[in-house]
Amino acid sequence: MLTNYLKVTIRNLYREKMYAIINIFGLSLAIACCLILGLYLKSELTYDRHNTKYKQIFRVVNEYNVNGKIDNSAITSMYLGPMLKEQYPEVQAYVRFMTIPQAELIRHGDDAFYWENHYMVDDNIFEVFTHKIIYGDPKTALVDPYSVAVSESFAKKYFGNANPIGEIVNTINETLKITLVFADLPENSHMKYDILRSYNLKILQTSDNVSIRRQVLWTMMMMKNYTYVLMPEGYDVQKFKDISDSFYERNMAEMGTMLKSTWRSWLQPLADIHLKSDVGSDLPTANKFYLYGFAATALFILLVACINYMNLATARAARRAKEVGMRKILGAGRIGLMLQFLGESLFFSLLALFLGIILVELALELTPINALLGKPLALNLSHEPGLLGVMLVFSLVVGLMSGIYPALYLSSMLPLSALVSSNRAGKGSIRIRELLVLIQFIISVCVIACALLMTLQMRYVSNKSLGFNKENRVIITLRGTDLIAKMPTIEKELSNNSRILGISSSTVKIGQPPEIELASVSKNDGAMEETSLKSMEVGDNFLEVMGMKLLEGRDFSKKFLTDVGNVFVVNEAMVKKMGWKEPLGKSIVVGGATGQVIGVVSNFHFASLHSTVEPLALHRFGDVMTEDPYTQRFVVLNISGEEIPQTIKFLQEKFAEFDPKHPLQFEFLDETLNRLYLSEQRLMKLIMIFAGICILISCMGLFGLAAFTTEQRTKEIGVRKVMGATTWQIIIMLSRRILLLVLGGAVIASLVAYYAMDEWLSGFAYRTGIDPWVFLLSAVVAAAVAFITVALQSYKTANANPVEALRYE
Repeated sequence: MLTNYLKVTIRNLYREKMYAIINIFGLSLAIACCLILGLYLKSELTYDRHNTKYKQIFRVVNEYNVNGKIDNSAITSMYLGPMLKEQYPEVQAYVRFMTIPQAELIRHGDDAFYWENHYMVDDNIFEVFTHKIIYGDPKTALVDPYSVAVSESFAKKYFGNANPIGEIVNTINETLKITLVFADLPENSHMKYDILRSYNLKILQTSDNVSIRRQVLWTMMMMKNYTYVLMPEGYDVQKFKDISDSFYERNMAEMGTMLKSTWRSWLQPLADIHLKSDVGSDLPTANKFYLYGFAATALFILLVACINYMNLATARAARRAKEVGMRKILGAGRIGLMLQFLGESLFFSLLALFLGIILVELALELTPINALLGKPLALNLSHEPGLLGVMLVFSLVVGLMSGIYPALYLSSMLPLSALVSSNRAGKGSIRIRELLVLIQFIISVCVIACALLMTLQMRYVSNKSLGFNKENRVIITLRGTDLIAKMPTIEKELSNNSRILGISSSTVKIGQPPEIELASVSKNDGAMEETSLKSMEVGDNFLEVMGMKLLEGRDFSKKFLTDVGNVFVVNEAMVKKMGWKEPLGKSIVVGGATGQVIGVVSNFHFASLHSTVEPLALHRFGDVMTEDPYTQRFVVLNISGEEIPQTIKFLQEKFAEFDPKHPLQFEFLDETLNRLYLSEQRLMKLIMIFAGICILISCMGLFGLAAFTTEQRTKEIGVRKVMGATTWQIIIMLSRRILLLVLGGAVIASLVAYYAMDEWLSGFAYRTGIDPWVFLLSAVVAAAVAFITVALQSYKTANANPVEALRYE
């Protein structure tokens, strides 16, 4: 029986090639999209689960409440981990990750490369976090303070396939010995690194002095330090509240009372950090809305393809009516007929799965889909045999979804009516088909509207005034106190070039918000108030070089010797927060600097437009006093828009003189700021691609449906032609119903798209409005595409000789 069903299925495919092509191609395209998005979602939903102890590992995050101003942060005090382990037996181990300033140059012989993913860690890291060790002993690898563990990629970069254990590498002014090589971390790790150095340096050890401990616990951003703890199996994170309260009372309450501040902490499960973390100063995390959007897009495309199958199968009922009637007369039961039609659907689905896998391989290999998704995806069926099983089950589900209704409908036909009045078989399902077409265009219009609104928002972001001039600004990174000490010489040499219009510097790169610090600020009555504040050190003429607007007072200048570390320029947000009636002359103590406000600058967006402008205090650089190899400064240059390549060449030559050991590291500010919205730009492009796929599959089904509908109405068309109807009148008649469905779908889709995009736009502190014309344009686009699709199919019949139409059987 199975063989007979297969023969009938293949015969039907051969006889109705257009039907087969539309269904198989539509399903394979939908399955390919689902597979690609499924691979992406699988990666996103399994972050950090390669760690065998991931259920026991938690990250400690904390919250500071300073006079009612609450700031939470993933960064913790460097003393928090050791003190928790020391005072609470539930804490089995701790691992700290202290960030090394980005892009440190590391040399071995003549090879020198910059590395960004670089941390200081405790020497038990390989006992807590899972790594595949290639060379070295994980128990002793980081015991020596000048040892270093490196990734496989790092090792191959310098040493090829040789064992690098014992080899020496050099940083700016330190010599390190490689003691371990670990395999590259999986892509779906929230903490990414190629270099791990030991936390056992003497200057990083926890002091036994109680007073120093308390001060360091309240120094919010002394070091950019992330703390992870290993807790007992099955630990209830809610119980950590008691530990947090106890720790505060024991170690921090006394100083907290003096600072008019409180502190608390809580635990984030390791596996939840990527998707569920919403604290400040965090590492890059996922946007759950994007995951929901990708999952919905995959389901929408699949649904559109399944609707195509159902619509075309029921529309073909007229052709298969006699087959059904004859089979029933010859003794076929309804169950047998249902199995046959479901078998056809499953055959289509399995064939589409095979083609879908080919499309996925081609897409991943030949298109920039990996770049758009922001991660390398691969369909490794040989390494993941379970994945093939999941795909087969998925294919069977798709086959059942698309085939269940046609099987029920076709098998329910009465044999006599099917044989006698076959041309009417299938007309009873017209309402169902129209409902399915309506659903298709709800989906299509919704996706088009979302794509348009995303485009408008990103255009708004790119055109919005940021409060400074980002064009023709070059940012150069200086590392180490030796090079920073040459800053006066650098400024003098660079200012001799007429294409360099202005020079300044800062401790923070625009686009990367400063860290929060505890501060004391004077109120209108002169009393000092404790608060939290963001601050950054800048060089002379910083406001002028950046093209910022000074509202009151003046900029920092060498003309005023008192400016060194003793004066501040604040932004409007700071003035508003403090309620200052006269901001000039107000006192601020923050980050070791004490001084008075000499100017107020108009609000500028030092972070992305996802967040509002926060209070900020700028103060001038003091003298560099300590020898710190990790100190860095960003030189900001305002350059002429003409002869930019020559200007860059000049900078490279000059900095080769200033710092012959390191290549010039520079970037254009506008490119840096554009990277802040990279994920949104990728999402926008992906939505546009999938919107196109949605429309394509819908139109393929509509084309096939129009073909069958036109065929059924051939005689009617002939009669209308004889009565004087024109070709265009016939086309409009055949298209009218579809256009009404599209317009009806547009209304529903507009409501869905409005709420979806309103949620997405809520992630931006500054957003464009949702204009009604977007939904109107989406409806017009969908209606135009639908009309053209139906018209192309209908034109031939509508333009044919009516005599031939009247002879049609």
